[in-house]
Amino acid sequence: MTRWRVAVLILAGLALAGCVVGGTTRQSMGVIKLGADLPLSGDDAPDGIPVKNAIELAIKAAGLVCGAASHQDGCLELQPVYYDDVSQGIHDPATGAKNLELLTGDPRVVAMVGPLYDSLARSEVPVANAAQLAMVSPAATNECLTQEPSDGHCQGLAARLRPRGANNFFRVVTTQLDEGAAGADLAYKSLGKRRAFVINDQTPFGHGIAIRFADRFVRDGGSIVDPSDLGAFDPNQPPAFGSRVQRAAELGTDVVYFGGAQTNAAASLQREMAAQMPRVPLVGSDRLANSQFAKSAGAGVRGTYYTIVGPHPASLRSAEGFLRDYQKQYGQDVGTYSLQAFDATNLLIAAIARAIDDAGGKLPTREQVLKQVSRTAGYRGVMGVMSFDAQGDTSLKLITADQWFAATDPAGRFAAQLTVDG
Repeated sequence: MTRWRVAVLILAGLALAGCVVGGTTRQSMGVIKLGADLPLSGDDAPDGIPVKNAIELAIKAAGLVCGAASHQDGCLELQPVYYDDVSQGIHDPATGAKNLELLTGDPRVVAMVGPLYDSLARSEVPVANAAQLAMVSPAATNECLTQEPSDGHCQGLAARLRPRGANNFFRVVTTQLDEGAAGADLAYKSLGKRRAFVINDQTPFGHGIAIRFADRFVRDGGSIVDPSDLGAFDPNQPPAFGSRVQRAAELGTDVVYFGGAQTNAAASLQREMAAQMPRVPLVGSDRLANSQFAKSAGAGVRGTYYTIVGPHPASLRSAEGFLRDYQKQYGQDVGTYSLQAFDATNLLIAAIARAIDDAGGKLPTREQVLKQVSRTAGYRGVMGVMSFDAQGDTSLKLITADQWFAATDPAGRFAAQLTVDG
């Protein structure tokens, strides 16, 4: 037998036995699984498929998952398991709950990425909680999934979703209420405005973001020109903002904030502003991202800004490598939630590695993985550095601001990347 053939056999034997990294032999002891419940078909597939791609990219880059410190020789192969939560062309909470029963029924599934939507979280969290399965969502933003605001509008939902008591739901994006604070920073710091007039529809969401805007705008150094009721209006009545806009103009307003969910009301307000004070911008939440709002607002929409929870990938230097790798692998740009899903997956991989240490270099339990996810602190991902609080909310509160330029545009254009602190 030639020396060359002997060398090949030795290398093959090493490959079967494991690999040596930094003096430590790393060998796969078996398979564990990372679940994901996503919309992979129908109308929502453009949201779900890029998330699936990001998960696959993270798992492929990780290779074997080994102990983080004390048991670096204890390694496992991580395999993704995907379920489609679409029924009749759209994401469906009941289908999601059934998928969670399948995921939790497989003892090899130790954690999951998802869900994407608030309605799916409501149906899935209780199933996963009963099985102590850690969930990390790249996109769910409803504050009631994790918090109990003092106004009581969540009615104890977070507690009801957790029958075991302990938290198992985490997210790498902030809540929708932080859009109010981000809107204030946009108005004061980015647009240089100092005198704000606020209008809100009195719904929990609208009133909530209006309060956050007002508090933050004043903290930044601005003034709310008519703070008595934050411009409360009845959303059940036909929108009529003529007198309010006239009042705002008389008070020297240089920015108007709309706290509400109805696009027709926001468009009516924008048209009135275009007629009475065309140089004053309107700032609102992601409800104004709808192209129907832009069409209804007409030519005056150019003066409108809106916020969206999450990062603007192209503006983050730390994301450049991921964007390049994604484009190379899939031949297209990332989706709306790809960056968040990539961080969520890698965060879970890091937690699994620490859980392997806790398990003495063996297969970790779900409880051990959940414990390590809950201890996430100072995790450095492509979006930035994040930690989880006791409720499962992230410390990294990235919000993107876009601006409408024309009523015929399909969406606004990037205006600013905002980070809400405090």
